[in-house]
Amino acid sequence: MNHPKRIIEVKELLRDKTRNSVIFTDQGLTIEKSFGLGKSAFIASADIAAFRFGVRELKGFRYTFGRQYFIELKDFKHNLYRIKFSSFYGIKNKEYYRVWADLLQDIWDYYLANQLNYYSEMFNIQQVFDLAGVTFHADGISWNKQQKVTWDKVGLKSCQSHFMIHHTDNPDQFKCCVFSIDWNAVVLQSLLKDIIREHARVKRGIRRGF
Repeated sequence: MNHPKRIIEVKELLRDKTRNSVIFTDQGLTIEKSFGLGKSAFIASADIAAFRFGVRELKGFRYTFGRQYFIELKDFKHNLYRIKFSSFYGIKNKEYYRVWADLLQDIWDYYLANQLNYYSEMFNIQQVFDLAGVTFHADGISWNKQQKVTWDKVGLKSCQSHFMIHHTDNPDQFKCCVFSIDWNAVVLQSLLKDIIREHARVKRGIRRGF
């Protein structure tokens, strides 16, 4: 799919002046920084290996005084590319949250959706592969050298900052994936949801005699 060029600007905290610009094209992502804030960076679409993201609370001795919004990308050579900006004492908090959410959506639409399609195809041809610390098999998944969990026993519990994979009959067999720590956790979550949904649909069809 061809996407139009898109630019998202991050304004300075106390002025309506651009601090960073993030430029999205099908060829890759460019992080442009204002003069004096560091070098601009470009990462080609084909080189984007993984990403993670989150919101950190900035805390003082007795109270929280701000939030830091961040996105990190990694290429196949393990080079890191960071986008981060902070709100203090509520200043531009809503604006920064909206910009952060827009950045995440565009990263997904321009680059990560293709990764999801790639892993979906790997699963469809019954190729064993690893994604974010989870090994996919035709009949289930495994992690940390534990016993395989078949698809009819895979459960998911989702929260805003993380999600949990667990064995529906054995709560002691679980894996917690944190979006701000685990690379490509959101790709893993999306793939698991799609596969579980499809297995449930097929199972319902078999029961109805379709």
